[in-house]
Amino acid sequence: MNVKNTGGGTAEDVTIELMPEYPFTLDSSSNARQNKGCIGTDSSALYEYRLFVAADAKPGTHEITIRYQDDEGTTWSEKDFEIKVGTDTLDSRGTLKLEAIKTDPEVLIPGDDGTVTITLTNTASQYSVTINGKDYDTNAQLKEVELMGSDAIVVTTGSYRNMGVLGPEDSIEISYNVRVSDDAADGTEHLNLALTGSSHTYNAKWNIPIRVESSGIKIIPSKPLKLACDGDKIEFDVANTHSSTFTSVSIEPRAEGITFTPAEYFIGTMEPDELFTIEFDCEVTGNSSDDAELHLYAEYRNGNNQHERVINNRVIEIEPVVPEGNSSTVMIGAALLLVVVVGTGIHYRKRRKN
Repeated sequence: MNVKNTGGGTAEDVTIELMPEYPFTLDSSSNARQNKGCIGTDSSALYEYRLFVAADAKPGTHEITIRYQDDEGTTWSEKDFEIKVGTDTLDSRGTLKLEAIKTDPEVLIPGDDGTVTITLTNTASQYSVTINGKDYDTNAQLKEVELMGSDAIVVTTGSYRNMGVLGPEDSIEISYNVRVSDDAADGTEHLNLALTGSSHTYNAKWNIPIRVESSGIKIIPSKPLKLACDGDKIEFDVANTHSSTFTSVSIEPRAEGITFTPAEYFIGTMEPDELFTIEFDCEVTGNSSDDAELHLYAEYRNGNNQHERVINNRVIEIEPVVPEGNSSTVMIGAALLLVVVVGTGIHYRKRRKN
């Protein structure tokens, strides 16, 4: 039994007592009570008992009572657990191996839904085996297969029961739907896959690693964000910084007083670390003397999960252009200035000569 402290403080002196009734008995009544001492917050302790089942026990589900106290002298609490008893145990010698783990999408983003597919294989290579002069078949029974979640990942698919047997070298794929919490941290979450086989000897547990990353699409200007007031082009590098392949990637720029063509740039599929360079034609329709705040909207899919990212910390600098009418005025002004300068020089020389 795994006992976990889910309270807000340390349980100082934890004692567990198994209280079996027919059809269950302990190997010794003196082993019924076990003390593991203190258990810290969110910590666990493992308690093991050797339990026997009466030979005339009826097949079906039976209950066993466990009581516990978190400190000596405090009130005992009780909880009942179900234990299955049956006569359908197969005397087989097939052994199951965890052959493969596949996650779709390969790396999940916080808030994502995904699918974990497990492949189990019977490692036997022949249909029977002789042990101590007795022949056994090498089928492997699957009574129950369950995937258990973690603090950051919830498994939304229940356990699979009574799945039959696998012959030598046969395989089976089992899929579970999972959901990542919105506040999951980057890293690897570890789920537990529990197999109930033909007997306790053939039960198994495996660790199922699931990767979580919050990174996504990154957009970088590939040249300065400057526009003439009569329009120009802007260019961006778009990179997939996530470890999964993204699909349906599109970029939409928005800025007040500027019209972009195309209005939205569709990239499509982007592999991890892949980079695309995209370009927009720009027409300035607002006040040409004002810079414009640029908002970039990136949409993409990770598996079946739709994501959107908004980048707001960009500014487009709009360079003013001198109007055509001002050029002649400037030239006339320059000519008048030249006349004034020349006239002043002649007058100055005349005064020196006099």
